[in-house]
Amino acid sequence: MILRYRLVELLADGHFRSGEWLGRELGVSRAAVWKHVRALSGLGLDVHAVRGQGYRLAAPFQPLCLERIRAALPATVAARLACIELFQEIDSTSDYLKRVPSLGASGQGRACMAEWQSAGRGRRGRRWVSPYGSSLYLSLGWQLGSAALQSGGLSLVVAIAVLRALRSCGVEGVGLKWPNDIFYQGRKLAGILLDVSGESAGPFQVVIGIGINCRLPASAARDIDQPWADLSQSGVSVDRNRLAGLILEALIQALDTFTREGLAAFAAEWERFDLIAGRIVELQHDHEHRIAGIARGIDSHGALLIDQDGDTRSFHAGEVSVRLV
Repeated sequence: MILRYRLVELLADGHFRSGEWLGRELGVSRAAVWKHVRALSGLGLDVHAVRGQGYRLAAPFQPLCLERIRAALPATVAARLACIELFQEIDSTSDYLKRVPSLGASGQGRACMAEWQSAGRGRRGRRWVSPYGSSLYLSLGWQLGSAALQSGGLSLVVAIAVLRALRSCGVEGVGLKWPNDIFYQGRKLAGILLDVSGESAGPFQVVIGIGINCRLPASAARDIDQPWADLSQSGVSVDRNRLAGLILEALIQALDTFTREGLAAFAAEWERFDLIAGRIVELQHDHEHRIAGIARGIDSHGALLIDQDGDTRSFHAGEVSVRLV
């Protein structure tokens, strides 16, 4: 393990550790400890240094552990995952799954997680702020037939699966903002990005990327350009390893249902947690073209319905971004 990641693990609980103690654990001098502590800012971590007490992380975290994640998975779900990988650092968990050979087997997936992303991505080319150990960065590669994918609504189904996992951890006050954002008390808690590849006749390889804010340090939060929330604000202590297992379980169950029954099986649940239905929203095509209207839920293909003076139009996720007015 690279020394700086071992240092992060030693500081993960948020307690002060002296430079002398850290040096003994790492097998380096106190001067080397100081140098490595300074370098942690490059991972998006805030470290407090206090004379006479040592160093501690401003925002403690729980390191991810493959054994604990696998232990959180029911045997039937674990059997559907040909591979689960965990990285200390990566450019993007989704980009990694797009690079590696596809599994080529229907009904089996490949999962990837990381403690830190150097090039995390959001929708419409936005950067996803990804400080070390502060969020859950998880991607799942899965194969879908053309009938399921072309029926529409996959991104909404994935959002529902993530919401189910969060609620299973006891997190209340969460809702859905079309097409696939999860909000907590009016602020963005989690985002989803889908990458699809394959021939027109299918099958398709789908990479589902999920980012959930767990406990963001102040320095990283300054780079977020919209109201945000993290799980530390929910009043519930969420085990990141258990949450990762619950998300994988909920995703696979939801993908199976979606393949058999389509979006119709999730319509009532979407309606229950839809945060923008009945509210005035603005849709942005690009920097110059905007459309305002009242959100009226979704159609059978997952498109957003917008009422403009009694005229209802549908919009698909790839066409627009949405914000509340």
